[in-house]
Amino acid sequence: MATSYAELTRSDPNPLKRWVQERRLSDALRFVPEGFVAGVVVDYGGGDGELALRLARRFPKARVTCFEPAADLRAQALAQLAGAVNATAAAEEAELEAFAADLVFCTEVFEHLPPAETDRALDEIVRVLKPGGRLVAGVPVEVGPPALVKGAFRVLRRPGEHDARWPAILSAAAGRAPEPRLLAEIAPGRAYFPHHLGFDHRRLLGQLRARFALERIVGSPWRGGPLFLNSEAYMVARKPESA
Repeated sequence: MATSYAELTRSDPNPLKRWVQERRLSDALRFVPEGFVAGVVVDYGGGDGELALRLARRFPKARVTCFEPAADLRAQALAQLAGAVNATAAAEEAELEAFAADLVFCTEVFEHLPPAETDRALDEIVRVLKPGGRLVAGVPVEVGPPALVKGAFRVLRRPGEHDARWPAILSAAAGRAPEPRLLAEIAPGRAYFPHHLGFDHRRLLGQLRARFALERIVGSPWRGGPLFLNSEAYMVARKPESA
């Protein structure tokens, strides 16, 4: 029987991983600007729909869409969102064409995307957002001290796998994201990296600055601490009014 996304994340047998995953979801909502009013919300690459479900509860008057191109994850999202009157799941970018979103979330996505797919996703998010709309992007920190801690955890659980090799882990811990990365396909015509190791959030920051006005960069789960002591990095960005 295939493992669900929940079993790999927020329902993982390891209590520390469960706690980090729960904090990741709750923190995502905390990074929405105070008093922000949203009529249309998109969770871009929303996985099994858990964050979209929480967004539907946070913004009960908004239209919430979980965009997920992978068929198995989208099926999980449809089941997850079945009881939410203001949320649904979409499979194609074309289904977002009429949107003028106030708020777009994109969490646990960019670390899996090759360069061309990253550009595609960012361009699509820019198009979906209305001028002045906000993007909340969340990615894992896979360089520096967090890479060492995560690498040791992976070695203990999955010794010998691509992201559980000490030379690559030590390279990431020293601040050099290791290459090459394994490439797979998550949906027809959509390539992705199945492992986080090799991702460098610093590159994404530059890409975001080229398209948005970057407002906040915050770590999770230690929101008051520097990114190099956190497992996740959240970026809140605003689409320029003139875009």
